[in-house]
Amino acid sequence: MHRERTTRWARRAIDRAADAARALAGARLAGNALVQLNVRTHRTWALPIVLYAVTSRCNSRCVSCDWWRTDGATDLRRDEVATLCRDLPALRTKLVVFTGGEPLVRDDVFDLADLFLAQGVALHLLTSGLALERHAQAIADRFAAVTISLDGHTRDLYRAIRGVDGLDAVERGVRRLKALRPALPVRARSTLQARNFRVLPDLIDKAQSMGVDQISFLAADVSSDSFGRGPSGATPNPHGLLLEPAEADEFERVIDKALSTHAHAFRAGRVAESGDKLHKLANYYRAHQGRGAFPEVQCNAPWASAVIEANGTLRPCFFQPAVGSVRDKGLRALLDDEMVRFRRGLDVACNATCQRCVCSLRVGMRSRAW
Repeated sequence: MHRERTTRWARRAIDRAADAARALAGARLAGNALVQLNVRTHRTWALPIVLYAVTSRCNSRCVSCDWWRTDGATDLRRDEVATLCRDLPALRTKLVVFTGGEPLVRDDVFDLADLFLAQGVALHLLTSGLALERHAQAIADRFAAVTISLDGHTRDLYRAIRGVDGLDAVERGVRRLKALRPALPVRARSTLQARNFRVLPDLIDKAQSMGVDQISFLAADVSSDSFGRGPSGATPNPHGLLLEPAEADEFERVIDKALSTHAHAFRAGRVAESGDKLHKLANYYRAHQGRGAFPEVQCNAPWASAVIEANGTLRPCFFQPAVGSVRDKGLRALLDDEMVRFRRGLDVACNATCQRCVCSLRVGMRSRAW
């Protein structure tokens, strides 16, 4: 009798899990379909992904970013964030990504996280990782995934690129987070540029030794006014990030070597990109040298997501210019007005910013973006 009761309980548990999985899959499919409707009409039937910069301040001093020069004085207040959150259910928002600046330098970051969680969204954290160890429990309690920045595999290279001696702190933080919640996805992201493209294989090894689940690689954005920089085009090669022609050719060889020596890591999914996608990074730098076209970009980020900067500025994506401020007009109103006009005027295939994009997003019917 006890065995029969246990069996019935197990079957009910399995049935409930299956029902939950079907509901999640149905919700994802519905959200993806609404994104396609956004693309067709340029209106916002659903905004499944919101990227929110918690603060413009940062505890790193990266060569590729100038956010660390700001003081955060214009960051949205808690009450303004609460107003923003109330728009999300009607927009069918599923995922909010905390970015920055560095989210964890804001004292009330977890209070803000709770405001979003109360609206039924999932939270992802993009972080330098410097404060992971200190806040590991609060992060483990609230976030569905964490992505750390990993631009150097040694203390010296990490410090040269990110401006602080923080690699050991990041590694301790990852280990602490994994000890508290082993199943929490923790990923690394590395921007490959002139200072570190040669250590691509070493970065794969370092991510694995740290206990990170996966590492992904990007090229350096040098064309937009994102990351706290001035107007696009003011500096053709900000902070010397671009590769020289001989270096771009060497980058190809580095990629080929990594694909051979780390084939198992690629097969196991510990590297997010395929070989073809990594080769596009080298082609991106060649295009900046006038030696070929920029890699083709297929993206519908401005129809599937929005970026809200720390001061309330709304962007269609990280790299396109602002369309307004949620502080002045509100998120829903901007989506219904300024964002519609922007989308109607955007041809991704021809737009210069899109052509040079280093981090595109495409939500299709089968996408699992959230």
